[in-house]
Amino acid sequence: MIIPAKKLTLLTLRDQERIVLRKLGELGVIHLKRLSDEDARRFREAEVSKLKELENLSEKLIKLWQDLARLGGERREDYQKYVELREKLNELYARRAELKNLKKVLEAATSFGEEVPPVGRLNDLFSLLIIVPKGELEKLEKALSSEKLAIRSAKASDKEILVNIVGLSDSLERVHAALATVYHQEVSLPQNLPRRCRDVIMVIKSDLEKLESEIRSIEEEFGRLKESIMGFSREQRLSVPVLAKLRHEALRLLEELSPGEVKVREELSVEEASKLLENLIASYRSIKGELDELRRERERLNTLKNLLEKLVSKIVESIEAGEYENITVISGFIKADKLEEIRGILPKKPIAIKEIELDDGRAFLTIACLRENAREILERLKSLEFEDLTQLLQALPQNPSEALKKINEQLESLRAREEELISRLGDFRKSSLPKIVAIARSLELNLKIDEALMNTLRSEDLRVIQGWVPTDRIKEFAGELEELRRRLGKSFAYHFEDPSPDEDVPTVLKNPKLFKVFEGLVAQYGWPGHREIDPTIISGILWTMMFGLMFPDSGQGLAIIGIGAFLAYFFKGKRVLGVNAKKLGKLMIGLGISATIFGLLFGEFFLTETHPLVPGLRPGWLEDPSGTIWLLKIAVFFGIAQIILAMSLAAWNELRNSEIINAVLSHHGLAGIIAFIGFILTAFHFLGISVIPGVLEFPELGMNALKAWPFYLMLAGFIMMALKPVVAKESISLGLGNILEVAIAFLANTFSYARIAGFAIVHATLAMVVHRMMHANPLMGIGMGLIFLNLFALSIELLVCMIQALRLLYYEFYSKFYKGMGIPYRPWKIP
Repeated sequence: MIIPAKKLTLLTLRDQERIVLRKLGELGVIHLKRLSDEDARRFREAEVSKLKELENLSEKLIKLWQDLARLGGERREDYQKYVELREKLNELYARRAELKNLKKVLEAATSFGEEVPPVGRLNDLFSLLIIVPKGELEKLEKALSSEKLAIRSAKASDKEILVNIVGLSDSLERVHAALATVYHQEVSLPQNLPRRCRDVIMVIKSDLEKLESEIRSIEEEFGRLKESIMGFSREQRLSVPVLAKLRHEALRLLEELSPGEVKVREELSVEEASKLLENLIASYRSIKGELDELRRERERLNTLKNLLEKLVSKIVESIEAGEYENITVISGFIKADKLEEIRGILPKKPIAIKEIELDDGRAFLTIACLRENAREILERLKSLEFEDLTQLLQALPQNPSEALKKINEQLESLRAREEELISRLGDFRKSSLPKIVAIARSLELNLKIDEALMNTLRSEDLRVIQGWVPTDRIKEFAGELEELRRRLGKSFAYHFEDPSPDEDVPTVLKNPKLFKVFEGLVAQYGWPGHREIDPTIISGILWTMMFGLMFPDSGQGLAIIGIGAFLAYFFKGKRVLGVNAKKLGKLMIGLGISATIFGLLFGEFFLTETHPLVPGLRPGWLEDPSGTIWLLKIAVFFGIAQIILAMSLAAWNELRNSEIINAVLSHHGLAGIIAFIGFILTAFHFLGISVIPGVLEFPELGMNALKAWPFYLMLAGFIMMALKPVVAKESISLGLGNILEVAIAFLANTFSYARIAGFAIVHATLAMVVHRMMHANPLMGIGMGLIFLNLFALSIELLVCMIQALRLLYYEFYSKFYKGMGIPYRPWKIP
């Protein structure tokens, strides 16, 4: 079911906003509403009465504009000036409209060729100027047709016509009487204007320019006052990306230190957290960098140690490497199988090469060459993956034994230093972890609050927060807010109100625990809107029933229950086919129960035939044509019931939302239900259908079904649908096209449910195949039949039946009453 939500509007002083928002986040009830620029404009353009209405939300807020520290006598003067300027602007706007209208009339009058405005009385004649809508001109001419008058007209605007009526004075009263029957506006000109039309127009243009300049000046001052008094605007939180970056650095440091669970309640300000985090990161990187460098050095020394040990074992007496007076000696490793390639790539220059093959498939190579050729030779060697050790070896004694001794001494020193650094890192971890956790928590908290502030509006002194609260949580929520309000000295105010029809309200679903898992199934089609019916429970029942009808096997149903239990309770927390394993498992348990029940009714157990529990059925019922027809009828009857239920839900939902015309005359409303029932009963009479043998049977009437009462019932439904465009003032052609589409849809939707019987027959056919194979060849029956076909059914057929049942639910059932355009309720929470 859907829990209604009310809109919370909360006003707080800017210096209390973070405290209030934090409390809202801790309560975890409100779904924050993102206030837009349009909301900001609406707040800015609110009248003084609107401001007072907001002030009256609390007896304390009424003093915000007068008594609080920053809102004293100066703000009261702003109020008075605001009201004065508003009244002055209203007067100027009225004067501007009057001058523009007069200018429009005179410009239209000049098209008559008159130099003087044609209005007033002269001797025995009168001249009237009136403005009428375009559609009224013909009516006016008809009303004055009996009088001897001169009538001229000219376009005043896109929608209005200026009419000049000239006639004898003795007919003036009759003209006024005729004008009373037509919508019009009589034009009168001020007395102090020049006589010539063009002179008057020039004076009016000059007056309008002066007036526009005065209006602009006052509007600017008025706008500044509004910004000062009620200058609400959207929040631009430049701190959000900074906080996000700091939080990322804190979390990365925590991850590198690999802590266990550390509980810390300490909170820091953003400035404190930022400075402390910078110092901690610097300290950590200093220790970690030194430790990493030490380990790299140890790896290099271990490489040399390994080499020297091998050279000692080969009884090598001297190692030469580095630069001498005119000679460079290059030493290093190369793969032994590349020794033959070396001579081919080295330049034809004076070179001495010494090779010592080692036991690990490598060779130690020493090459002496002239210093000017060393670089070229080294580059060619590296093309054969030569590992140069020259710089490392030249710092060691030439005797391998002495060099090995020195390496061991260096390694021992490095080992001691490494232990010292590890100890320092452990001390750092122990002392810094609580601080880092506090930093991460504080940054997370401030980031959440700053992100929430971006959804609000602010003025110089106030913050406006709006959101949605489920009605069943309002009492508890309001109690917490009152407690906070008491602690803060009633420095904020709030009220709850029902949403307006055009607002997007988040939908709060509350269903029994047994059906909670089916909410995800509904969400795949679309989240229900707050004015819709929640189809969760109905969906769960129908989907599992349709699957059971398609997959009637008690043995495989038990297997599906077992698979579902494993996914839900032992494999939870992981994903299967992109779906949460726990949710998928619970859905499969429901499907397995349904398959088990229908398997017992139809008499199938792991594709072996048992005695059906349905009265009148016998093992091997598929071989009897009446059994197949019976199953088809069950599927179609089930579909008919679903379609009627869907249209009934649609009509009920329209009634709830006061859409009476749609509820009664639409193709998914009462008219659709009547037409569909008439259509189905007419078809039953045409074919002759036995719904319940001996209880509810329809005789076969053939074409005479068109004379039976169900046919007229169907016509009555279609006639009601045809009336909808007339009543609702819609396109009649579209309405007639819709009736034709509905008539076709009735047939297609009904027979679409025949697929339920189709899949049940397929499953029964597999059981029949197994039965025949067991009699023909038991070994093949067990291997190909019982094993392979059961695995096939528990994989491919299972998946297909789930999808087909879902398809019927979405496209044949939901499409009649459900839109799924809602927003899920996501309460704002902070850690």
